Amino acid sequence: MLLNLAKSVLRTTVSPVLDFAGIYDRRLRGDGWTILMYHRVVNDLADAPFGLGMCVRRAHFASQIAYLRRNFNVLSLREGIERIARGDPLPPRAVSVTFDDGYLDNMELALPILEAHQVPFTVYVASGGLAEGEGLWYDRVRASLASTSEAAVDTARIGLPGPGRRLSLSRWQREATIRQVLDGLWSLPIREALEIVSRIERVYGTTRDPVFLAPRMSPAQVRAMHGRGVEIGAHTVNHPNLSLMSQAEAEAEMLESRRVLEELCQAPVDGFAYPGGKMSASTVAAARAAGFRHAVTTIKGINNGRSDVLQLRRVGMPDNAVSDFKRALGSAMRTGLALPRQAC
Repeated sequence: MLLNLAKSVLRTTVSPVLDFAGIYDRRLRGDGWTILMYHRVVNDLADAPFGLGMCVRRAHFASQIAYLRRNFNVLSLREGIERIARGDPLPPRAVSVTFDDGYLDNMELALPILEAHQVPFTVYVASGGLAEGEGLWYDRVRASLASTSEAAVDTARIGLPGPGRRLSLSRWQREATIRQVLDGLWSLPIREALEIVSRIERVYGTTRDPVFLAPRMSPAQVRAMHGRGVEIGAHTVNHPNLSLMSQAEAEAEMLESRRVLEELCQAPVDGFAYPGGKMSASTVAAARAAGFRHAVTTIKGINNGRSDVLQLRRVGMPDNAVSDFKRALGSAMRTGLALPRQAC
């Protein structure tokens, strides 16, 4: 709670002061290729009460994209990868925009803003349950626990590993409880995690209310996005923790996801995003064996012409005004460059 309060003060009070003093602008003078990472764009945080850091409000997103267009050289992921493959230099202050998961608001809210500013972008889509309109497993957990009338989660009852506990679902504790349950599920092989997700829904209920269960794009909408020039990338079938899988298992998830999306878009799918940033050396080797031209991580930092294109770094964007957006960019630039090319 105190940490969240401190972060809020930094973003809403300290960041504007430092930005006014010109400090952030001085930090943004370096070169390198910065890849931005978004998940959802919403009209209001009331539309996603437990977004858990994945949502950026539409007004903030619009101001961030307008700032990028004025101050950076915006290029598509594909163009950046092609430049690196040819050995051509990247433009100064290069930046690209990406989205993970494939939510409906990417099309309804983000796309019009990006098109208006002529900013290309990539959406990495998880293919499992897409045709059925099924929520992603972590969204199903959020929806169940955010909308239930139960007072607590009984971890023994749902089969979450570890000593049995009752985690409060009170107004003040619900967000922390959802985070704790999700952390536990991320630590499990995907089959075990999905079994527990189904158990949670049986015990605590389900809902399709879009306030709680974030809607995903339909296959037709993914196809329409591609038709409007949006690059579609793969994001596995089940959105598992790939670091818990063998190389062969990880490669199978990647290939099946790509197959579905290529059939849907009738076009090659060259890029991949590691779900949740969960990866290992064998995960990267699986992406290489699967034949992807690039893969993006959640490791904070920037890239250059020597970066391993299967371990590209990204910067998660804050739900805040341009001053804090500039702080996040500057922080990534100070973190350093992505790893050079290396065999896995």
